[in-house]
Amino acid sequence: MSIPESPAEHDHPDVLLPLLTASAGHLLRTVEVLTAEQIRAASLLPDWTRAHVLVHLARGADSRLRLLTTARGGIDLPQYPDEATRAGEIRQGVLRDTESIRVDLRTSVGELLSAIAEHPAEAWDVPVRWLGGGLRSVRGVLWSLLRELEVHHVDLATSYVPADWPAAFVTRELRNTVSGLKADPAMPPVRISADEEASQRDAGGGPGPLVSGPAADILAWLTGRSQGTALTVDPPGALPRVPAWRQ
Repeated sequence: MSIPESPAEHDHPDVLLPLLTASAGHLLRTVEVLTAEQIRAASLLPDWTRAHVLVHLARGADSRLRLLTTARGGIDLPQYPDEATRAGEIRQGVLRDTESIRVDLRTSVGELLSAIAEHPAEAWDVPVRWLGGGLRSVRGVLWSLLRELEVHHVDLATSYVPADWPAAFVTRELRNTVSGLKADPAMPPVRISADEEASQRDAGGGPGPLVSGPAADILAWLTGRSQGTALTVDPPGALPRVPAWRQ
């Protein structure tokens, strides 16, 4: 499935819900076969075990459900009251037994997908209160959830790797990521050339080296999920250091 270029089309639930359902299914199947010991083992994220990642995903699903509830005309609920609340929920959540963590994730993601499927068409553009982002359309629940599911599936450090990301996800998320980095003063100058695309993109300000390779590998490098060993740099040298991707 391809993602349309028009923002009004590519964030339509009819387009993204099949991708979300498939992504969630892949993630939950991975989690289902992890042992208790494996769930407590390290993830790819600094200082986080796999349990931290799973709790983060569950609470993130709950937070998006709150936004959908608000958009439907319920009580005015922010995504989270603040960053401290978000972090505290994760710290408390990992203290539970691993089976509770597993069930919690399955329940939270399932409830959110059901809410997305049932959300009224006229309520997708209602502004809601996102953490750190002020008032934005609730439609952002769709793509932000897909990003969370796909990127954090890789963070579990199992057999799921960036090369497994759906092509539709990689195409759009690479575009989004490069656009965001272009405005980030911490991003060094760099030009991006994905093997699957004919054109180059600039990230950071001013001229910089050309980084080339498969789109999924470039996205993994830019989001801190890879050291970029599959990428080439012209002129030859080390890959530029990119800013940390927010968890």
